[in-house]
Amino acid sequence: MSAPHVALHLPDRERDLLQSLAAPWRDLLYAPGPGFTSPLDPGAYRTSVVIVPVAGSAIRVSSVVMPAFGGEICRLRLEALPHDPPPSLGSFFEPARTGTVYALTPDRGCAAPQAPERAEWRYDGASLAPRLGRISGMHLLREHGRGPGCSWDADRGLAFTGADGEQSLVLAVAEPAEAAMFLPSPGLYRMLLDPAATPKPGVTVRDLLGHGDRDGSVETAIDLLPLP
Repeated sequence: MSAPHVALHLPDRERDLLQSLAAPWRDLLYAPGPGFTSPLDPGAYRTSVVIVPVAGSAIRVSSVVMPAFGGEICRLRLEALPHDPPPSLGSFFEPARTGTVYALTPDRGCAAPQAPERAEWRYDGASLAPRLGRISGMHLLREHGRGPGCSWDADRGLAFTGADGEQSLVLAVAEPAEAAMFLPSPGLYRMLLDPAATPKPGVTVRDLLGHGDRDGSVETAIDLLPLP
């Protein structure tokens, strides 16, 4: 009897949406609020991102999480939005547009929309429009995992090559719920995109994929699959 295996691949309807991501982008949006940034992942943003092509529907990118083999595995999820993205979202293309969060008002004690006051709740870097307004290439990151008596595959991420030739990464994560990790520049995560990248002390591919607390016998690897 063969060992149990789980395959978390993008279904056909979601793979079809990848084609629209190769077209020019009008905006790249995020949901501001607690957990958006983390000191453990400098330069990374945990949020569901919304890609707005110049033509066609906006596409929300988040994560699907599945308990398996004593842990969790996850994959990206792509959804075409039936309506325009809400104005509560912030923009990586227009950093001054920080979106809104809900917070208790001091006078009435009820939740009301307001701009995210804390710097860690919003994006305050340079506009990403010059880099990601036009995509020159995309790759799908497929995770392969193997443990005692089990194995899995999962479509974990998308790598975008921008107009300047630099890569950005969206990676499925197990938490927080309904989020993915967006890295404008790969940083430590370059190991997932380039096997020849210089490893950082104490950081492995398994750690970057979120399996660092699993049994030491668990092995993980990444395939980088070009997308048309």
